[in-house]
Amino acid sequence: MISRVDSIKITAIVGRRVTLTLPQPVELGSYVIRARSFCIATVTLEDGTVGSAFALDRGAPVAEAINTLIAKPYQELFKGDPLATWDVLLRQASAALSSGAALRGFSLVDLATHDAIARREKRTVAERFNRPMKKLAKWAVIGYPPSRGPEEIAWEVKAAVEAGAVGVKLPVGKSPELTRERIIAALDTRLCPVATDLAWSCRTPSDAIKIVGGLDLAWVEDPFIPGSLRELRNLRSLLNVPLASGDDEAHLYHPQVFIETEAVDILRMDATCQGGLSRMLQLDDYLVDSGLSLSWHVYDAWHSQIASIMQTPTFSIEYSAPGASVDPLAELIFSRKKDLEATDNHGWQFILPELADVSMALDGGTRWIPLPN
Repeated sequence: MISRVDSIKITAIVGRRVTLTLPQPVELGSYVIRARSFCIATVTLEDGTVGSAFALDRGAPVAEAINTLIAKPYQELFKGDPLATWDVLLRQASAALSSGAALRGFSLVDLATHDAIARREKRTVAERFNRPMKKLAKWAVIGYPPSRGPEEIAWEVKAAVEAGAVGVKLPVGKSPELTRERIIAALDTRLCPVATDLAWSCRTPSDAIKIVGGLDLAWVEDPFIPGSLRELRNLRSLLNVPLASGDDEAHLYHPQVFIETEAVDILRMDATCQGGLSRMLQLDDYLVDSGLSLSWHVYDAWHSQIASIMQTPTFSIEYSAPGASVDPLAELIFSRKKDLEATDNHGWQFILPELADVSMALDGGTRWIPLPN
C-alpha cells in the first residue's frame, strides 16, 4: 500500500461547525431533532491543495477539539504519511484523543489529509492504495420523518429499489407499535430485504423483541445505548436474525469490545468517529480474523472507498435520499452530484457546497435519485 508523500507540508488545519435547520423535525422515539450540526475539517497543503471531511458532531465540540488540540501538533508531526502521523500523535496524546469529541475531530483530520494528498496527485483515495472499487451492496435509509405511517412506506421502498438499492433500513418510529407497523409495511412489499435501526431506544431485550420478534429482517441495529453488552448478548440469543451495533461508538475500544464478547453478528463501523482511514487500515487484519462483516454508517463518500481498500468483507453501504434529513449535508452533495461529475473525480470524490454557519437543509420531502455507481 502507498501512503507516504515526501516533501509535502500542511500549512493549515481548520475545524468549523455548520448547522443545517431541518424543514421538518425528525422524531426518533422521544428524541426530536430540529437541526443537524456538522463539523467540517479542512487540511491545506503547501501547494494550496485542500482536502476536506465532515460528519455529524452530535452537538459535541468537535471543531474546537480540532482547532485547539489537534491542528498544531498534527501539522508539526506530518511528514507526508497520514498513517504514521496518526500513530505518533495518538501515542503522544492518547488520553485526550482516544474518545469523544477529540476522537471525532482526529478522525476527520485524518480523512481530510488523505483527501488532500489524493487530490494533489489527481487520484482517488482508493487509487492511491492501488485498490479498484468493489461492487458493494447499497442500502437505502428510508422512512424519514419517522412519524410517517406505514401506508407511506411502500412507495419509498419501491423508489429506493428503482434507484439502485438492494435493501432498505427503517429507523425507530414515534412509538414501538408504529415502528413495527412500518417495518411490516416494508416487508409486505417483498421488493428487497429490510433492516431496522432501533436507535438506542430499548431498555431491555424484551423491549426489542416486542418490536422485531418474528419478523424476517436482514438485521436489527443498535437497540441499546452504548455499553449495553449484556443486553446485546441476551438479545442475540433470542433473535433468529442478525444483530448489529456500533453506530457512533466514538472510542478506541470499538470494535474489539463487540468482537471479544461475541455480542453482535454484524459490526457497524464509522470512520468519522472511530479513527479515520488510518485506524481502519490498522484494524483490517484483526477484522478479517474476526469473521464478521461490516455495515458502514452513512457517509458513503469515504466508506465506499475505505471498504474497497480494506480486505474485511462489507455487508452494506448506506445512502439517504435528498430531502430525507438523515444526513442533510451528504444529501445536499448527493443532489448536486450529476452537475459536478466532471470536477468531482479525485480524493473522496465530493465537493462541499458553500454554506453559512447556519443554513437550511433541502426542503420538499424525500426524492430518490439514481445511486452512484
